[in-house]
Amino acid sequence: MEAVDSEVGFGVKLIVPVLNRFDLLKRMVESIDVQATVYVINNSGEKQDFEYDNPLVEMHWLDMPSNLGCSTSWNLGIKMLPFESKWIITSADAYFLPGACQMFADAADDEITLCNSFPHWQTWSVGQKVIEKIGLFDEGIHPAYFEDTEYEWRARQSGVKITYLPIPIGHDNSSTIGEPKYSARNGISFANNQIYFNNKTAQNKLDQGVWSLLTRRTNSWD
Repeated sequence: MEAVDSEVGFGVKLIVPVLNRFDLLKRMVESIDVQATVYVINNSGEKQDFEYDNPLVEMHWLDMPSNLGCSTSWNLGIKMLPFESKWIITSADAYFLPGACQMFADAADDEITLCNSFPHWQTWSVGQKVIEKIGLFDEGIHPAYFEDTEYEWRARQSGVKITYLPIPIGHDNSSTIGEPKYSARNGISFANNQIYFNNKTAQNKLDQGVWSLLTRRTNSWD
């Protein structure tokens, strides 16, 4: 494994947070069919002896001491690569069919590009002009669920273009919460995040929100 440094990477750049099911992460990495740099944000709190077989891929690996959650991980990935025209973020439990990576690489820098198959946010890209207009993801939502819904709502309210493309992606939906300890905690955090989202939309608050220590502790999956 290699620590992230000042290298800009090569080819398509993919940001991928992961919490568990590293077998699915391996599948995703080995499905990439273009030259790519993969930035893995390991939220498991444990070091992983991760190996993969794909000569097209260069990997940079960050071990987090605890679970940052989706919004914070996505924001970290964007902040690590501040000079990109767009950022491609994928779920660790997704995988690419031929041509999929290139379609995201060709996405415009003034839109959010989503898959037209459900779940639409399994792999997606966000352009620099979108970030400039509406900001980053709301870290007041932790650790998962409603962060994509909130961002899409904010984008639509702000007139940001959202494009759905027939990108060939496979996905093991909700594989993370298939693990009992996460499933139980998700019952609490999902309800809290829904309340947060409903309150925000009711007040038409279009800000990117803030990280909250109370929310981080209350909604913890650690």
